[in-house]
Amino acid sequence: MSFSTNIKIFAASTSLLALVSCGGHHSSSSDPAPQKDAVCSTTNCLSSINWKILLQGRSYPHHAKVEINGTDLLNECLGKQKYVIDRSTEPQSIMMENYSVPTQGELKITVIDMGADCKESTVFFSQDNVPFDIVKDVRGVSEVLVNL
Repeated sequence: MSFSTNIKIFAASTSLLALVSCGGHHSSSSDPAPQKDAVCSTTNCLSSINWKILLQGRSYPHHAKVEINGTDLLNECLGKQKYVIDRSTEPQSIMMENYSVPTQGELKITVIDMGADCKESTVFFSQDNVPFDIVKDVRGVSEVLVNL
């Protein structure tokens, strides 16, 4: 065999080897990135969650204060609040976005009637160990559903 024939065989072998080694795996910017599990099946993997608190068969007091686990969630006697009571729906409700994740058996909710002039403080509703469900909303996002 001549030297030029050896070079042609070597070049062909190298080209074939390069083609075979790169053929099985390709990457481009249009390839989707590896996806993480988009659905969290338990609250253990969440740091916050949306809430919906429904008051079944009753109406919230005109000026209400709502506490969750001893922390004031809203007080209608104060100025601008992050959360509000939706009195236009039946049942009346409170929607909260990105609130802390509750633990079953440790949820305490208290609703206080602050009176017409906001100078009174009467417990309207109080319950320890409030049951709740984790459900999917219309967008498929998990939320805490509390029925009082």
